[in-house]
Amino acid sequence: MTIEIIELRKGDRFAATETVTGTFGPVEVVIVDLSLGGAQLSHPQPLRIGTRAKLSFRRGDVSATVQAHVVWSHLSKMKGGMSYVSGLQLDAVEPQYGMALNSLLRAGVLRKDVESLSKKKERLQEREAQRKSQMPRVIPTAGGVE
Repeated sequence: MTIEIIELRKGDRFAATETVTGTFGPVEVVIVDLSLGGAQLSHPQPLRIGTRAKLSFRRGDVSATVQAHVVWSHLSKMKGGMSYVSGLQLDAVEPQYGMALNSLLRAGVLRKDVESLSKKKERLQEREAQRKSQMPRVIPTAGGVE
């Protein structure tokens, strides 16, 4: 079975190669990746879908603050154990935010993410294989129905 992944992103995604910390409202977060349209965060506390707040981060002399809202969130296995991971959609792209992404990319703190779609396809294939292996099996009996 071939699983097709449709690209819904409107622009490039940039994965953090170093730890970039910040806040989303009152919650301390670690930036997983950034794009001109959104961000993916790791954080210790759950976030409700639809929550609107300011995403702020600083790395060296580069800082940005932008209004965003949570579009998805779930508990996930991370390198250090379990953590919540959430996806944000930016309400508007502000020039300061775009310049911050560009500065972090040039400094090597971010790199263009070219692997996430293939990783997503692998996860979907693994889930499908696991689902198929858990399906009940019908074992025919000799002699008919009793």
